[in-house]
Amino acid sequence: MRSTASVMRMDDLIPKILDDETKFAQVFDLRETPLICSDLVIQYCAANACGKYNANWTCPPGVGVPEECMAKVKSYSKVLIFRSEYKIGEWYEYEKVEETIRRHQANVRRIRDLIPNDIGDHLILSGGGCVYCKECAYVKKEKCRHPDIAIPPIEAYGVDIFRFTKKNNIRYRSPDGEMYYFGMILFNRSSSEG
Repeated sequence: MRSTASVMRMDDLIPKILDDETKFAQVFDLRETPLICSDLVIQYCAANACGKYNANWTCPPGVGVPEECMAKVKSYSKVLIFRSEYKIGEWYEYEKVEETIRRHQANVRRIRDLIPNDIGDHLILSGGGCVYCKECAYVKKEKCRHPDIAIPPIEAYGVDIFRFTKKNNIRYRSPDGEMYYFGMILFNRSSSEG
């Protein structure tokens, strides 16, 4: 029964998650609504559009072997997905976009701190590679300076968040002048749940 209480508490967590930045949060049973994992998402990371590939512990290849990352995602039976929303003005204002990434990741850490202690094994993923440090220790081949703070990106685990949101009628694309970022908490249910 312990995990059942955790699942109920994860649902109960939603009102605490929702605020001025987090406008959407929902728990999904992955047996009914599976996440879509794909090597193509990790290959997109390798194209290095964000500049974090091979430069960050939370991103490929530093985060781990792609097949193992995707297998870890698939080992969970539930996911709480949430979306942070930010006003930025124009897309070309890079500093504002970068600031929204920092704010989103701070928001994910805030949500992480709300997770019930008895939830057991879980995995927290965020939108975008970690930006906590100005320069990641990965570049200097040193250990992560803040492993308790760093949160890997959804994409590094091969999760195709675009296809999942589209399939489940969750707004993915932000309107002009706004940025949306997703985060997720993967967790399990007990065998007593059925």
